[in-house]
Amino acid sequence: MASLHDVARLAGVSKSTVSRVVNDEYGVKESTKVIVRKAIEECGYVVNQVAKDLKSRKTNLVGVIVPRVSSNATSQGIDGLSGIFDEAGKHVLLANTHQKHDKELEYIKIFNQKRVEGIVLFATHLDDSLVKAIKQSSAPVILVGQDGSLFDIPSVVHDDTRVGFEAGNRLTNVGCKKIGFIGVQSDDIAVDVERCNGLEKALKLNDLSLYFHVHGDFSMESGYKLAKQQIELTPDLDGIFCATDRIAVGAVKALREAGVDVGKQVKVLGLGNDELAYISSPSLSTFNYAFDKAGENAAKMLLDRIEGKGREMSKVVLSFDSIDRETC
Repeated sequence: MASLHDVARLAGVSKSTVSRVVNDEYGVKESTKVIVRKAIEECGYVVNQVAKDLKSRKTNLVGVIVPRVSSNATSQGIDGLSGIFDEAGKHVLLANTHQKHDKELEYIKIFNQKRVEGIVLFATHLDDSLVKAIKQSSAPVILVGQDGSLFDIPSVVHDDTRVGFEAGNRLTNVGCKKIGFIGVQSDDIAVDVERCNGLEKALKLNDLSLYFHVHGDFSMESGYKLAKQQIELTPDLDGIFCATDRIAVGAVKALREAGVDVGKQVKVLGLGNDELAYISSPSLSTFNYAFDKAGENAAKMLLDRIEGKGREMSKVVLSFDSIDRETC
């Protein structure tokens, strides 16, 4: 394997000059750089990236922590941020927590040990232990999906309360009066609490109360099971807002099996504009979230902090679009 000395001898320069060219340092003429780079190519010299990183104190690595890689939100978010990081010459290390909260803490620690320059965390909750881990992280952390701004943690969030409010308006505008919410675990403030709070605010303005609020997980199976239970407990329900499209697709299946004419007898709204929403029968009315833009914004915020910019607390709130189909 070619060495720095071999390149220097072929190029007719000193080893220190080759080193400055390799590390893109000042003080070398452009004509000399051309000669050295040609010699590097001819020798087949490979830069010791570890040594280079140690010298520059940069690794060009960023950590991305996600709750699951199979979701529409996560895949679009990763697509959005990976393009930004790629343009900036950063390499992404991806960690999947499988929705286990303790894994988030573990990966923050591991990424710091790996000397990443920053971390993007797609969070499903925000408790004291997670806030503490983020505060203790030597690498800056950007939250996606949960609002950490009260703790001075930069965050990219969706307008979850307002989307719940709009869901309530859409359901009441088509005549629904017995409206319930199928959510997820209650410690997921954004997906469960804020979306339901917005729904309740809209119902209150229409002199209605929330008919039911049940908790499950993010799967279609959970939506199916909970909807089936509610059909038995509240057979006169006429409107359901589901925290995600996958939950809503499961709910629609349960309603149809019970002989309910979905879209007429019971209106159903999802959230996320998953591909499943389009191909399901009847097609699912929903809200489109810009998950790719969430990833892009998080990546830009992290790059700013890596470069020493934007040290003040910041929060980006992304809007949404209503998608009208057959279920509402």
